[in-house]
Amino acid sequence: MKLKIFALALITLFSMNSAALAISLVDADWLKKNMNNKNVKIMDVADKPNAFDKEHIPGAIQVKRYLDLSNTDRYPATAYPTKLQFEKFLSESGIENGSVIVAYDDKSSLFATRLLFLLEMFGHDPAKLKLLNGGIVNWKKLGNKVTDDVTKIKKSKYKIAKTKTDMTVTWSDIYRDVAQGAKPEVLLLDSRPENEFKAQNIRAIRGGYLPKAVLVTSSDANEKDSQLFKSLEDIKKLYEAKDVNGDRTIYTYCHSGDRSAHTYVILKYMLGYKNVKVYEGGWVEWANMVALPMAGQIWLWDAPKPVKKEEPKK
Repeated sequence: MKLKIFALALITLFSMNSAALAISLVDADWLKKNMNNKNVKIMDVADKPNAFDKEHIPGAIQVKRYLDLSNTDRYPATAYPTKLQFEKFLSESGIENGSVIVAYDDKSSLFATRLLFLLEMFGHDPAKLKLLNGGIVNWKKLGNKVTDDVTKIKKSKYKIAKTKTDMTVTWSDIYRDVAQGAKPEVLLLDSRPENEFKAQNIRAIRGGYLPKAVLVTSSDANEKDSQLFKSLEDIKKLYEAKDVNGDRTIYTYCHSGDRSAHTYVILKYMLGYKNVKVYEGGWVEWANMVALPMAGQIWLWDAPKPVKKEEPKK
């Protein structure tokens, strides 16, 4: 009972922030009440493409993270899609300009928030953007129905009128504002797992972190089992422990733009921070531009090889 009251309080607080700001968090009960509304579009951004074929929330539209939410025509291939690419994807998915979007995934909202971030960036009304708290994991935990039925899609003619250019920064912004100290008010926030920050898991030509960056792994804001967001108090403490607060201008980055979008939604719409921007290129771009500075640098070929565990003798 206490857990239910706590979860309800979190939804209420998030909604209070979001009413004036934008993207809002919804729970399973809200979705059950609204899922038959023709204007509500449920979008599944599962980690693995075949997960959708096995099970999804009834009526959900499949979103392929590595195809639909990326620009595979440029480097890095994890970059955000172009206006035309995203417009085509939304049209083929049957999304209208006035649709209410409910996004979810099976990865602590990392991929769902990428979708919502892109929708906001490409001008979809933020008041019509919803994030399902706990995704399909919590949906199933509560005993709600899933299906493998194919969702029928009627294609639309989605039109992107204007792209917001103030939500992202480039590598040159970070180099000038942070590495060179042009804007001391900027805090650089690394949202990757700790083992990537410490170059224990190197996913580019170099491991380490961007100069002056502080680490707060974005998924630490979620419970591991249910994938629900933790209390706002706990989330605020998580970030303030690293001096991440609403008085700073925050540039956040991760490996390829998922955790940074997750962080953007947490900081801006849960905690109410006003100045949050995402470095789209992320680690995969910065690390491979070898002339750029790096802290804690380890080259891929210098990384210690993982120790293989010996098989027990029979």
